[in-house]
Amino acid sequence: MPKGPKANRLKEEPPPLPPNNPRQCHFWVKRKRRYCHLPTKIDNDFCGEHAIYDTKWKGKERIACPYDPSHTVNTDEIKKHLEKCNSRPPPTPPYFSSNINCILPSPELEEKVTLSDLSKEIFDKLISNVNQWYQQLIPDIRTEVMDHMVLKEKKESTKNRKHAVQQASLIGHLEKLNLLRKNTCFIEYGSGKGELSYFIKMAIQDETASFILVDRKNTRCKFDSAIRGTSEKKLLVKRIGMDIKDLDLSKLDLLKGRNVVAYSKHLCGSATDTTLKSLVDYAKSSIDGNPVIGIVIALCCHQLCRYHMYPYHKFLQDYGIAENDFKRICAMSSWAICGQRLTHETENSDNDDNDNEDDHTYNETDDDEENTK
Repeated sequence: MPKGPKANRLKEEPPPLPPNNPRQCHFWVKRKRRYCHLPTKIDNDFCGEHAIYDTKWKGKERIACPYDPSHTVNTDEIKKHLEKCNSRPPPTPPYFSSNINCILPSPELEEKVTLSDLSKEIFDKLISNVNQWYQQLIPDIRTEVMDHMVLKEKKESTKNRKHAVQQASLIGHLEKLNLLRKNTCFIEYGSGKGELSYFIKMAIQDETASFILVDRKNTRCKFDSAIRGTSEKKLLVKRIGMDIKDLDLSKLDLLKGRNVVAYSKHLCGSATDTTLKSLVDYAKSSIDGNPVIGIVIALCCHQLCRYHMYPYHKFLQDYGIAENDFKRICAMSSWAICGQRLTHETENSDNDDNDNEDDHTYNETDDDEENTK
């Protein structure tokens, strides 16, 4: 922008006459030194954004649109405007049921657990209890990394192979459990772009399969068209943009008469809990036996578990795990990844940030509460 006398002269110069163009807005944009480019309605001199400056609307009150306060509307036209406003929310789908997969109501204000505030006596008692519960409850967990041929090319062509190795192992486990069956509905929770479902589609090669991709975030849906395919008989692919805690599977017509296989990579603690609750409730509500034939979930972020979302409180009570104990254990779980990593692991971690946006999937509440994807 010019400075000094030239700038003052530009400020004082009156705007030129509006161009003689049909439906040209007559609002002069000082900062850009031109007239607004938005079109007007027929016989109007100003566009919708600047209609308040039109003399014919003098005396009529305009208010901000309830759906989007960035534009205004006449009070006497508000009802008609809300019916066609581009910012109006989509209709609530039949499979939405608020907090249906939560055991308890969501707390209005959740107190943050800080282990450093505990006294030494309470802290030592907590560690002793955790060791005891571990001996009682945790079985011998065996690590079994599997593979599948559909990921061979990606692993060979990708510099950072971490995600490809994980995807191959998940699909390998699905195959080992005989879950890659025909006429099955595959549900990916926390699906992100849908890449894992795409490789599962490549693994089954079945035109009778269908896919449901669940994610509360708006994603690029990069793999949806690839999952559908380009053949004459395209696969059924349904995107559900919804929090898992509100998803009622019994209201999804796509599942009727089909076996269900659920899977995810990666799903945070609270999202895993609500996922399991949604699948168990659906299995119980089915009149044709249990349609859920398999669940394969790669877990992450146990520190994000929430007590009101944990689906089996009786289990905790039977072992004397109170709500405060539960919250403190969740906080302690992040210790597993504390500390300095080896150099090559740190370098790989740095590269992972841009490798796959689906690395973590979080659930429920606001991002500022969970510090969350």
